[in-house]
Amino acid sequence: MSDAREKALQTLKDKRRWYERGLAFRCKHPACDRCCSGAKGPGYVWLNVDEMRAIAAHMGQPFELFTRHFVRQIDHAYSLIEKRNHDCIFLEGGACSIYEVRPTQCRTYPFWPEPLKSPESWQAEARECPGIEDTAPVVPGAEVELQRTLDEAARAEYDNWP
Repeated sequence: MSDAREKALQTLKDKRRWYERGLAFRCKHPACDRCCSGAKGPGYVWLNVDEMRAIAAHMGQPFELFTRHFVRQIDHAYSLIEKRNHDCIFLEGGACSIYEVRPTQCRTYPFWPEPLKSPESWQAEARECPGIEDTAPVVPGAEVELQRTLDEAARAEYDNWP
């Protein structure tokens, strides 16, 4: 392997793991609902069948009834429906009514691949998320990486559905 190629690969690895010492973050739930509100317009909360089952059980509803009322199919994947104002269907009084069983996409935020691309992308996310602040406790780098990996695995699962 050429020196230039090795250097480029190392730069990419270093950039990807720029957060190895951890990141300051504390979810402000239930006081904050920015990631759940439709303030930025429509969106998707992807979920798999196991997550649908967990939410249905949490709500005490049969799976079929739950999916009929709260889930929409988008191409080959499934998403929670939204309210008319684009808020998450489970955002009630500024808080998540299914917080204990929320989908992977919700549990892993803000440790998604996009905000973790670089310190600059993390700072851009901080402008949207009040939980990303210097005074918040530091989430260890290994936990950040675990959450990013869980999110990527969930995305791959959604992308590979028939």
